Amino acid sequence: MPEPASRGIPSKKSLWFEYSALPMPVSARWEAEDVLKLIFPPQAQAAQYEIACKFIRFLSEKGEADGDAIAAWQAEHKIPNSTLRNLVIPKLVRVGLLSRERENPTGQDDKDKRHGMRLTLSTKFGEAFKHIGAEWVSLVETWKVKRKVSADRAVH
Repeated sequence: MPEPASRGIPSKKSLWFEYSALPMPVSARWEAEDVLKLIFPPQAQAAQYEIACKFIRFLSEKGEADGDAIAAWQAEHKIPNSTLRNLVIPKLVRVGLLSRERENPTGQDDKDKRHGMRLTLSTKFGEAFKHIGAEWVSLVETWKVKRKVSADRAVH
Protein backbone atom coordinates (compact mmCIF):
# COMPACT_ATOMS: atom_id res chain seq x y z
CA MET A 1 0.00 0.00 0.00
CA PRO A 2 1.49 3.38 -0.94
CA GLU A 3 2.37 5.90 1.73
CA PRO A 4 -0.24 8.63 2.30
CA ALA A 5 0.55 12.04 0.85
CA SER A 6 2.38 14.37 3.17
CA ARG A 7 -0.89 16.26 3.71
CA GLY A 8 -2.28 13.23 5.50
CA ILE A 9 -5.24 11.01 4.77
CA PRO A 10 -7.68 12.45 2.19
CA SER A 11 -10.98 13.51 3.76
CA LYS A 12 -12.90 11.23 1.39
CA LYS A 13 -11.18 8.24 3.04
CA SER A 14 -11.18 9.35 6.67
CA LEU A 15 -13.36 9.34 9.78
CA TRP A 16 -13.26 11.94 12.53
CA PHE A 17 -12.86 9.73 15.57
CA GLU A 18 -11.54 10.92 18.90
CA TYR A 19 -12.93 9.01 21.87
CA SER A 20 -12.85 12.01 24.20
CA ALA A 21 -14.67 14.17 21.64
CA LEU A 22 -17.44 11.87 20.39
CA PRO A 23 -20.66 13.60 19.30
CA MET A 24 -22.58 11.79 22.07
CA PRO A 25 -21.58 9.77 25.14
CA VAL A 26 -21.20 6.04 24.48
CA SER A 27 -23.91 5.40 27.07
CA ALA A 28 -26.47 7.51 25.13
CA ARG A 29 -28.71 6.49 22.23
CA TRP A 30 -27.19 7.94 19.07
CA GLU A 31 -29.20 9.25 16.15
CA ALA A 32 -28.16 9.11 12.49
CA GLU A 33 -26.90 12.70 12.70
CA ASP A 34 -24.49 11.69 15.48
CA VAL A 35 -23.01 8.84 13.44
CA LEU A 36 -22.75 11.08 10.38
CA LYS A 37 -20.64 13.55 12.40
CA LEU A 38 -17.91 10.88 12.37
CA ILE A 39 -18.16 10.48 8.59
CA PHE A 40 -18.62 14.15 7.63
CA PRO A 41 -17.34 16.24 10.55
CA PRO A 42 -19.46 19.43 10.43
CA GLN A 43 -16.49 21.60 11.43
CA ALA A 44 -14.63 20.44 8.29
CA GLN A 45 -17.40 19.33 5.89
CA ALA A 46 -20.52 21.28 6.89
CA ALA A 47 -22.28 21.17 3.49
CA GLN A 48 -21.61 17.45 3.01
CA TYR A 49 -22.79 16.74 6.57
CA GLU A 50 -26.09 18.60 6.04
CA ILE A 51 -26.73 16.85 2.72
CA ALA A 52 -25.84 13.44 4.19
CA CYS A 53 -28.26 13.97 7.09
CA LYS A 54 -31.11 14.89 4.72
CA PHE A 55 -30.29 12.01 2.37
CA ILE A 56 -30.13 9.39 5.14
CA ARG A 57 -33.48 10.67 6.49
CA PHE A 58 -34.93 10.33 2.98
CA LEU A 59 -33.65 6.75 2.63
CA SER A 60 -34.82 5.82 6.13
CA GLU A 61 -38.36 6.79 5.09
CA LYS A 62 -38.24 5.16 1.63
CA GLY A 63 -36.14 2.07 2.39
CA GLU A 64 -34.43 2.28 -1.00
CA ALA A 65 -34.14 4.67 -3.91
CA ASP A 66 -33.24 4.33 -7.56
CA GLY A 67 -31.59 6.99 -9.70
CA ASP A 68 -34.90 8.59 -10.69
CA ALA A 69 -36.13 8.85 -7.09
CA ILE A 70 -32.78 10.30 -6.01
CA ALA A 71 -32.86 12.84 -8.87
CA ALA A 72 -36.41 13.91 -7.92
CA TRP A 73 -35.48 14.27 -4.24
CA GLN A 74 -32.32 16.13 -5.17
CA ALA A 75 -34.21 18.60 -7.38
CA GLU A 76 -36.90 19.12 -4.72
CA HIS A 77 -34.28 19.97 -2.08
CA LYS A 78 -31.99 21.90 -4.48
CA ILE A 79 -29.00 19.69 -3.64
CA PRO A 80 -25.95 20.18 -5.91
CA ASN A 81 -25.36 17.12 -8.07
CA SER A 82 -21.59 17.40 -7.68
CA THR A 83 -21.78 17.27 -3.89
CA LEU A 84 -24.38 14.51 -3.57
CA ARG A 85 -23.23 12.17 -6.34
CA ASN A 86 -19.48 12.85 -6.27
CA LEU A 87 -18.83 13.26 -2.54
CA VAL A 88 -21.68 12.23 -0.23
CA ILE A 89 -23.03 9.05 -1.84
CA PRO A 90 -19.60 7.55 -2.66
CA LYS A 91 -18.36 8.09 0.90
CA LEU A 92 -21.54 6.66 2.44
CA VAL A 93 -21.10 3.58 0.24
CA ARG A 94 -17.36 3.35 0.93
CA VAL A 95 -17.77 3.35 4.73
CA GLY A 96 -20.69 0.90 4.61
CA LEU A 97 -23.67 3.06 5.59
CA LEU A 98 -25.21 2.55 2.14
CA SER A 99 -25.25 -0.34 -0.28
CA ARG A 100 -25.25 0.40 -4.02
CA GLU A 101 -26.65 -2.10 -6.48
CA ARG A 102 -26.34 -1.72 -10.22
CA GLU A 103 -29.00 -3.00 -12.57
CA ASN A 104 -28.21 -4.40 -15.99
CA PRO A 105 -29.13 -2.12 -18.87
CA THR A 106 -32.49 -2.77 -20.48
CA GLY A 107 -30.71 -3.51 -23.76
CA GLN A 108 -33.67 -2.39 -25.86
CA ASP A 109 -31.26 -0.86 -28.35
CA ASP A 110 -27.53 -0.57 -28.87
CA LYS A 111 -27.43 2.93 -27.36
CA ASP A 112 -28.94 1.84 -24.04
CA LYS A 113 -25.86 1.09 -21.96
CA ARG A 114 -26.99 2.86 -18.80
CA HIS A 115 -26.78 0.82 -15.61
CA GLY A 116 -29.46 1.89 -13.17
CA MET A 117 -28.46 2.40 -9.55
CA ARG A 118 -30.37 1.48 -6.40
CA LEU A 119 -29.27 2.60 -2.94
CA THR A 120 -30.32 0.97 0.32
CA LEU A 121 -29.25 1.48 3.91
CA SER A 122 -26.56 -0.99 4.99
CA THR A 123 -25.36 -2.42 8.30
CA LYS A 124 -21.77 -3.01 7.08
CA PHE A 125 -20.46 0.05 8.95
CA GLY A 126 -21.83 -1.21 12.27
CA GLU A 127 -20.74 -4.78 11.65
CA ALA A 128 -17.19 -3.67 10.88
CA PHE A 129 -16.93 -1.50 14.00
CA LYS A 130 -18.40 -4.26 16.19
CA HIS A 131 -15.81 -6.69 14.82
CA ILE A 132 -12.94 -4.21 15.23
CA GLY A 133 -14.04 -3.45 18.79
CA ALA A 134 -14.46 -7.09 19.74
CA GLU A 135 -11.04 -7.96 18.32
CA TRP A 136 -9.40 -5.13 20.26
CA VAL A 137 -11.10 -6.20 23.51
CA SER A 138 -9.93 -9.77 22.87
CA LEU A 139 -6.34 -8.63 22.29
CA VAL A 140 -6.27 -6.53 25.47
CA GLU A 141 -7.77 -9.37 27.54
CA THR A 142 -5.25 -11.86 26.08
CA TRP A 143 -2.35 -9.56 26.92
CA LYS A 144 -3.63 -9.19 30.51
CA VAL A 145 -3.84 -12.97 30.94
CA LYS A 146 -0.36 -13.46 29.46
CA ARG A 147 1.10 -10.83 31.81
CA LYS A 148 -0.58 -12.47 34.80
CA VAL A 149 0.67 -15.94 33.80
CA SER A 150 4.20 -14.56 33.33
CA ALA A 151 4.07 -12.81 36.72
CA ASP A 152 2.79 -15.99 38.45
CA ARG A 153 5.59 -18.05 36.89
CA ALA A 154 8.18 -15.54 38.01
CA VAL A 155 6.94 -15.77 41.63
CA HIS A 156 6.96 -19.59 41.73
